Amino acid sequence: MTADGITDPRHLAFSYVRFSSEKQRQGASLERQTEAAQRWADENGYVLDKSLNLNDEAVSAFRGDNTTVGKLATFKALTEQRLIPQGSVLIVENLDRISRQSHRKAARVLEDILEAGVDVVTLQDGKRYTLKDLDEDPLTSIMIILTFSRAHEESLTKSKRVKDGWQRNLAKVKEGKRLRSRAIPSWLKLVGGVNAPLDNGHFEIIHEKAEVMRELFQRFADGETVWSIAKGFRDRDIKTPRGKTYASGNIYRLVSSKAPYGILEIGKGTKNDRTVIDQIEGYFPRIVDEDVQRRVMMRLQDMNRFKTKEAKALTSPKRKTHGILTGVIWSPEKAGGNRAVCRKGSDGSYAYVDGITRRWVAKREVIERPFLEGWPEIVIAYETDTTPELNDAEEALTAALTALEFAHRSGSERLVLAAQADVEEAQSELKELHRGQALALQEIPESLDGMEPWEANQVVRRLVERVNVVRGEQRQQRTEGGDGRVGKKVMLEVKLRNKVKVYLGDQELMFG
Repeated sequence: MTADGITDPRHLAFSYVRFSSEKQRQGASLERQTEAAQRWADENGYVLDKSLNLNDEAVSAFRGDNTTVGKLATFKALTEQRLIPQGSVLIVENLDRISRQSHRKAARVLEDILEAGVDVVTLQDGKRYTLKDLDEDPLTSIMIILTFSRAHEESLTKSKRVKDGWQRNLAKVKEGKRLRSRAIPSWLKLVGGVNAPLDNGHFEIIHEKAEVMRELFQRFADGETVWSIAKGFRDRDIKTPRGKTYASGNIYRLVSSKAPYGILEIGKGTKNDRTVIDQIEGYFPRIVDEDVQRRVMMRLQDMNRFKTKEAKALTSPKRKTHGILTGVIWSPEKAGGNRAVCRKGSDGSYAYVDGITRRWVAKREVIERPFLEGWPEIVIAYETDTTPELNDAEEALTAALTALEFAHRSGSERLVLAAQADVEEAQSELKELHRGQALALQEIPESLDGMEPWEANQVVRRLVERVNVVRGEQRQQRTEGGDGRVGKKVMLEVKLRNKVKVYLGDQELMFG
């Protein structure tokens, strides 16, 4: 449609821009490719559609990331769903923008786009690739294979060169002849070596920041809970090394680091999937003494023992769910009052239904929207210091054990059975609190945006024990102040694993 509301008869063109490094972005790669695409569209009678923003910035095509999680993956999915009109054109600078994988995989990506009725234009040589060319012109197929093969070989050579360079540098680091990189802990600064800082520079301690880290490690070594440490820093407005507000996950991540002990950990993999393969002692200046280090390491080992089979199951789902609240959400009594499940309807949309009665509860997005919006509130509530609750639970267990001992002395079988039941209940409560405390040590993301439903579900189930959909008279009672939240319409009642409840939602639900 034009600005006047008149349908434009011209076909659409989409510009796909990819560059694999931040340096390329700073070198005006984005602007250059975008302007060239606009010129091609104007000269060839196409409308350049910019609504999709098909820019994969600093995304690798050698590993195929752009075709799996990048913007090109989004475009391919839209073509497969026939949401991109046939006759459209995808404009790229050259074919290696699409893929630098092996020629077989790369050619398959190109073929998928062409078979969906979308042609591909390469600006570098003005070539237009169509499905007809592939079917009828063998030379075109050969040229595509040669082009992708050359791009792949270039990436392989570059990758090997970079890997060899890092190996040489690592050997020098182990020999003490150079520093590993400019990425260093926040309590240190790199000084000296103006022309070659990694070869001639050295570290100096920023004492104010180092003192915060010493306090953090000392308090953790002394047995203080991660919630209490985080709360203490928040109350004093002390920020994390990354400038964020302290939370329990931040504490656990920091005490798991060996940098304060002067150790450099060498790893491989991505930020979220990194494996330590080597370490160098004495690389950094030590700021935490050996006694604190020993006690921190012992406590971390003890905490790892709390990772139960159930906790492992939550991070290793047997199947990938389509609902982020799968396994924790319950339908209202009118729908059955049972655990709800996420199901795909005949129209292709997803909704939560009662797991037994199959009565419809609400569309997936209607329930999940307030939950996602309230996620920051859930994280804050989950990080509430539950040490008093642990103390109360321990006292309750002690009292129950004392009562059981008294019951045995009395000789009353009835009193013994009742006391045993109280002991089991107290033990179960204490175990649940310890389990929730251990799970809280895993870093909690501040947002679930961008996650696949099954990935978000893993995180949700670490924190959430149960979500009740509240409606009808129950909602009215809460609105009138039954839960202390006067005037707020409750849609979801979220019970966390640390026993804290959070109420989310402010719109009416429509039930079948």
